[in-house]
Amino acid sequence: MEFNQENRTFRAPAIVLDTVAEQLTDVDLTLPDYCPDIEKILKCTLVPQIQSKTLSGGQLQVDGVCVVSVLYVEREKKSIRSCGHTVGFSQSFTVKDASEGYIILTKTRPEYINCRALSPRRLVMHGAFSLYARVITAKTTELFEPEQSSLETLKKSVPLSDLKANCQEQFAVSEQISVADKPAVEAVLYSKVTAGLTDAKAVSGKLLLNGEININMFYLSDIETGETAKLNYLLPFQQIIDCEGVEEDTENIFSVEVMSYDIRLKNDILSDKPAISFDAMLCVSAQGYSTGEADIITDAYCTEFACAPQFAELGVVGGVCEIGDTFIQKTTAKIDGCKLSKVLDIYADSVACETFGGTDGVSAKGKINLCILALDEENTPVFVERACELDRLLPSAESCNTVLFANARVISISYRLTEDNAVDIRCELKISGGAVNSEKYKAVSSVEIFDDKPVKPDVCALTLYYASEGESLWDIAKKHNTCLELLMSENELENSVLGSDQMLLIPKL
Repeated sequence: MEFNQENRTFRAPAIVLDTVAEQLTDVDLTLPDYCPDIEKILKCTLVPQIQSKTLSGGQLQVDGVCVVSVLYVEREKKSIRSCGHTVGFSQSFTVKDASEGYIILTKTRPEYINCRALSPRRLVMHGAFSLYARVITAKTTELFEPEQSSLETLKKSVPLSDLKANCQEQFAVSEQISVADKPAVEAVLYSKVTAGLTDAKAVSGKLLLNGEININMFYLSDIETGETAKLNYLLPFQQIIDCEGVEEDTENIFSVEVMSYDIRLKNDILSDKPAISFDAMLCVSAQGYSTGEADIITDAYCTEFACAPQFAELGVVGGVCEIGDTFIQKTTAKIDGCKLSKVLDIYADSVACETFGGTDGVSAKGKINLCILALDEENTPVFVERACELDRLLPSAESCNTVLFANARVISISYRLTEDNAVDIRCELKISGGAVNSEKYKAVSSVEIFDDKPVKPDVCALTLYYASEGESLWDIAKKHNTCLELLMSENELENSVLGSDQMLLIPKL
């Protein structure tokens, strides 16, 4: 027979999908009439943007666009120009065991792009990017808890964080950005947008979020002269999202990603300078945990009948860490082949960062691809790329070993042109997200009782046992089919492990 048990349950995060797919992109680009001829190509870029991600019927559908663009020097005025083309992409993944309350995490990474000029006005570009997809659900696990008094159990108290909330929401942010105090914007050459949360508060199933969007844009301020300018704009945002299960006392972790964005010039006939129309789609992921301790049963035996306990590996979340680390990465880019007269802009084209959990905590490793746009001594545009290595242990997650979600973004870049034709670069990064401390224990999942095999009673009037230092009282009680609590009481013992050799009286039931 099976012992009746009082079911205790808890929930823990379970990754039901963690995969990557390659997407190919081919573009045959002919410059529009308003774009001048190409003299020299500075850089071709491939920027994927995710517009939607949905999970239904065991299928994860990810749709988006890939913006393929070229930054070049025009033939007549030798100024910097750009032109691009947008192509769509769609990818589906099969997801098993996707319950309600899931989180879909996606990210893209450009792998390569090849560009070939067929003429000063026509380009053929071929590239690829990787689409990463991860789905996190909440898995419910039962803890074995028998009701019968004749079943002796060995319990171990462990830290346990119960996943109460597992939610995600997408929302749009729009803003009209005035550039009245900046040089006129006539054409956007390239842009970079990142986002992060600055504060979050949980109130009865809702999250009150405060965050900021960093908008960095490099543009032509005068098409006739080829003058360029930069715009660095910090856009705060507020959002309230539904997240069933979060409360004021839950321990919460968050992540925000920019899925897609669009920057357009908005001409106003009443203004000398056009405004910038900005639209972005953001996605916030959140989890809420109730932290505490729980008793798990690591062994069991019956004092009345023969029995066979069944064991299983029990995975629990022992602790939760909110990742939030800001630090500086420094590098020096030596420019060979020409003498630089002026640096126009330095930006991070991509941040390829992976987070790893281990015994020492969570570390971040990867590369920052830095792009340097400058002028040589003849005022001809020069474009240089340099990789900056990233390898850092994150102090905020030192007590955790499993990263659930993390986002690395560049906050700011400062630089200095040295006399020996090198550029000293100072890059400020922030890594944010959430991690947990995952632990595994061998625990009893059930106990089979053989009621046709009763335990033979001890016929001895008195049983003495000569125990050695370091012996477990549980093992002694189990061997002699008595109760651990009674054994400790009869021998006036407080510790479950003997500190010295001694003789024990084995009590009868």
